[in-house]
Amino acid sequence: MGTDLKKATSFRTNWTDRDSTADALTGQWYLKGSMPAPAPYYFRPTTAYPVMSFNPYAEVDRISPPLAFHPLLSPNRSTKEQDGYRSQTLDPNVYPTLQYRSTTKPVQAIGYYPASLCLLTIWIAYIVVLLWLLETAVKQGPKNLVQPWSYATLPNLLITVFAQGHGAITAMHLSRVSVSALHSPRTSPNTWAEVFWISDRAWQGPVGIASTFLAATRLRVRTSTHFIFCAVTCLTALITPIILSRAYPVQTITVNEDTIITPFALSVQQMGAVDAYAEMGTGSGSWTTALSVADTYNSSVFLPPAASREGDPTDFFFAGNVEGKTARLPGLRLSGQCVSVPTPISSFDDFETYCVAQIPSSQLTINHPITITPDPVNLTLGTCCNSTWQAVLLPNESVATTIGYIYLQSNNGSTMPSGTSVDGLIRCDARFATGRATLSGTKGSFTNFAEEPLYNETQQGEPLFDPLFAMLSYFNSGLFQNDQLKAGVARALGYVGLSDDQGSQLYTQPGLDEMATGFWRGISYHVAAVGLLSRANDTSYPAVQSSLSAVHVREWRFAVGAYALFALWLLLLVLLTARSFRPTFAGGFDSYLTAKLVQHNPGLVEESCGGLATNEIAKESFGTVRSDENGRIVVR
Repeated sequence: MGTDLKKATSFRTNWTDRDSTADALTGQWYLKGSMPAPAPYYFRPTTAYPVMSFNPYAEVDRISPPLAFHPLLSPNRSTKEQDGYRSQTLDPNVYPTLQYRSTTKPVQAIGYYPASLCLLTIWIAYIVVLLWLLETAVKQGPKNLVQPWSYATLPNLLITVFAQGHGAITAMHLSRVSVSALHSPRTSPNTWAEVFWISDRAWQGPVGIASTFLAATRLRVRTSTHFIFCAVTCLTALITPIILSRAYPVQTITVNEDTIITPFALSVQQMGAVDAYAEMGTGSGSWTTALSVADTYNSSVFLPPAASREGDPTDFFFAGNVEGKTARLPGLRLSGQCVSVPTPISSFDDFETYCVAQIPSSQLTINHPITITPDPVNLTLGTCCNSTWQAVLLPNESVATTIGYIYLQSNNGSTMPSGTSVDGLIRCDARFATGRATLSGTKGSFTNFAEEPLYNETQQGEPLFDPLFAMLSYFNSGLFQNDQLKAGVARALGYVGLSDDQGSQLYTQPGLDEMATGFWRGISYHVAAVGLLSRANDTSYPAVQSSLSAVHVREWRFAVGAYALFALWLLLLVLLTARSFRPTFAGGFDSYLTAKLVQHNPGLVEESCGGLATNEIAKESFGTVRSDENGRIVVR
């Protein structure tokens, strides 16, 4: 027995044409020369094993189990596998490798797959922030002359991101709920064709929707309610960014900013110290320019918002220069006009009788006829009005209303052609008031005029005259005795100098209406004279600086449409999620899922060589997706 054990323990399979050696007892392979020492005698087996032979080129049967050991292979091994069960060695020095494939099908995992729902929730919060930011930019835009980055640039960036992601995120969530819809008979596709349409996301755009309904018409099938809801939801998501961009466009508007100005404006103290002679001298000097008061004092004369600055204004407010800003300043307002009126008067005696009849005698002031004769002008006129040689306003008064008449005769000298004589009556109505008004420097207009007593006589000379009375009194004053001044007044009334062939000075004869305009211009300049003489820059006033700025504005018709689309989009998503969001076996309806479903109806694609629209089998009812007794997903 000892001899047998020695033979058994010394038995080895020696591969003389290999680089390795295998121990017959342990089944381990070793390189030549590295064989371990024999085990002690008392550990050696008592039974001898037969000699084993090994053919490395033999085929392995399919039902053979995998080898329990793997030999060390040489570094230059290369193997070409024919299939899962057979291997062919190209190099004769390399041993075969076996593979094992399990025949058990895995059970499909069922879960909620909430990624799309979480992303949709974040997206809804993003939309809320976007709308809040746009509304805030609309409200805060007119308050800031320079718009901050959060109101000028950030809304545009968020709208761009919204336009790119709104439709994609909507489609992602609809793809997820479409998988859950397969489990319910009331939400699953009606036909196998609809399975392919949902997989292609044909409901995501107008082209896909149109082509789907065209194909459904050809197949004579009807799409499910779920497909229609998905199509309407995606169309809503597609239109919303377009309407939203129109609802909050960027426009250039006037932005107001508070500031302080110290202009040359009407001063109550200065106005009380101005006398009538200064008023008449300054007013008549400006009058002789024959320009409109709005042209001469364009930065200090403010007109009503709808008035034109062409010609002589019949209503204006004289104040200080607000330097293009908006401020509320004190000033003088004049309104009225001078017009020609029909009358039977033919002489200056008749004119005095007419004045007594028109104006109460207690307030009547009649100037005797005077003649303006700068060669060759020959103008004679008489005037009367209801104002006298007294202060224009009494203490605590702010308005003075005056009526005046001017009767004139003019034949323009003997050197002018015949037919140039003027004989007529002019009536002037003037309302002079002191107060405060809101002035717009950019528009040159005034609003919100409020009467306020501003005149308090403090000088010891002649008080301020009513502007109409001051203009009429100028003709009877000593100032009017100078021929140069007479020539200036003639020009102010509309006479224009000419020269004949011999170089003589001639004047064109103005009409009665043109002369009436000239008289009104004289009244206006006497009001401006009071304003000029009463100016001071010792008082500061709050003002508003108006500038142009590009801000977001709200277009209500598009804004209402955008909010309606948001509400419809959210309502449809809530409805689809409530109907179809259930535990399912995939996170999205894609082509891989469609391929798994088609396994249950292989004839759907095997028996058709054309497109889906020509596949009659695609008209078959789809059914629903269920789990069988082994937990696998099947179509029933």
